[in-house]
Amino acid sequence: MWNDRYRTPEYVYGKEPNTYLVEELKKIKPGRILFPGEGEGRNAVYAATLGWEVHAFDSSSVGREKALLLADERKVSIAYELSNYEVYAVNGSSFHAVGLFYTHQPSELRRKFHRKIVQTLHPGGIILLEGFSKKQMANNSGGPKSLDFLYSVDELAEDFKELQIQKLNETVRELNEGDFHQGKADLIQLIAMK
Repeated sequence: MWNDRYRTPEYVYGKEPNTYLVEELKKIKPGRILFPGEGEGRNAVYAATLGWEVHAFDSSSVGREKALLLADERKVSIAYELSNYEVYAVNGSSFHAVGLFYTHQPSELRRKFHRKIVQTLHPGGIILLEGFSKKQMANNSGGPKSLDFLYSVDELAEDFKELQIQKLNETVRELNEGDFHQGKADLIQLIAMK
């Protein structure tokens, strides 16, 4: 499905980074960062322009190719693996930050993956997350059309209970991220520290 979606000359979510990532990443000293489910690479490439050592993965080979082209265009380097959430290998506490942007999965898989991601963080490491809340079902601005794939504050608080949650709230904002994230959206944003 994702290879089919990305198989156009255009970047279907745009080339510019998520605005919440832009707001928050500049507050953190660059180190090693991981972007799971990174698709066409807009967030990973942006982080690399700020001096982060960027690692990303996605199951889409087409998304990976476009991400590497975008990195070349912006004259930065990113390490980008082909993998999916279930098999991604955690190699100790090696990241200073993890960016989870619209990484929607079925709830059972989400819980397991979020536990795995916590293990990848250095002490003091940060998780930045933005995704669609369950209220997004009423909107046509993007996202999964299954409640099980959408977030709630309570679910994310449980997923990341081992961390110090610094921000966890619902918000509404206008999305302008390529063809598939357009218009008013109900979102959840999270910042959590190990």
